[in-house]
Amino acid sequence: MAAILEIQNVTKTFRGGVRAVDDVTLAVEEGEFLTILGPSGCGKTTTLRMVGGFEFPDAGRIVLDGRDVTDLPPYRRPVNMMFQDFALFPHLTVAQNIGYGLTIAGMKRREAAREVEEALHTIELLDKADRRPAELSIGQKQRVALARALIRRRRSCCSTSRCRRSTPSSVNRCRWS
Repeated sequence: MAAILEIQNVTKTFRGGVRAVDDVTLAVEEGEFLTILGPSGCGKTTTLRMVGGFEFPDAGRIVLDGRDVTDLPPYRRPVNMMFQDFALFPHLTVAQNIGYGLTIAGMKRREAAREVEEALHTIELLDKADRRPAELSIGQKQRVALARALIRRRRSCCSTSRCRRSTPSSVNRCRWS
């Protein structure tokens, strides 16, 4: 079985000679769930940011579905990201935040609304669709960010956040096909 994600000998050094990622190589197969564990500052988030295209490696390659995406910007990669701070748009409602990627991708309004409603049901926030992020608990914000990351059904999703604040039933149900 071919890997859907390959990180090949990736290195990233920041100003001042700080080497955040040093010659990392790994592969993720179809259906696998990978967790990168380590102390603060060891390069976990930097590695995920390179997979998402928000940072570029100094050396090595990022390969998604057999295609070298090392030099591609985030919007050209088949990856969704869920950031630790959730990166929700404060001026948009919960439903608008979840559907943002569908809107940008040009999905028809009716189809996008159906997808967003399904996502809201899955994350158990259907009754909060018209609220703004400031009106939500941290766990609810996390579920909105998770739904937004998964709704476009990309082959890979990277998260710099643990889902510890989400309800177990909502996380377990987030298995869109």
